[in-house]
Amino acid sequence: MGDGKFSTRAAVLWSTIPKQARERILANVFCVKCGDSVPIINFTGEERDGDVCLKGLCAKCGLEVVRVVETSETDSSGN
Repeated sequence: MGDGKFSTRAAVLWSTIPKQARERILANVFCVKCGDSVPIINFTGEERDGDVCLKGLCAKCGLEVVRVVETSETDSSGN
C-alpha cells in the first residue's frame, strides 16, 4: 500500500506511527457497505484536533471510507 497524500501536519503525525502499525491501519478500515474491515486505497490524510484523519476508498467496493487515527493520545509503547 503506497503512501497517500498528506497535509504537512498530518504527514508529521503519521510518520510518528511505526511502519508495521501504519500498514495494519491501512489494511483495516471499516466499510459500511461491505460490513467488514477492508484496505483503504486512494487515500489522503489531514490533521484534525491532533489526530490523523484518513479519507479514501474501500478496496473491495469503492465506497468512500474514513478512519481516524488517534495520534494525540498515544502511549509510551507506540501503540
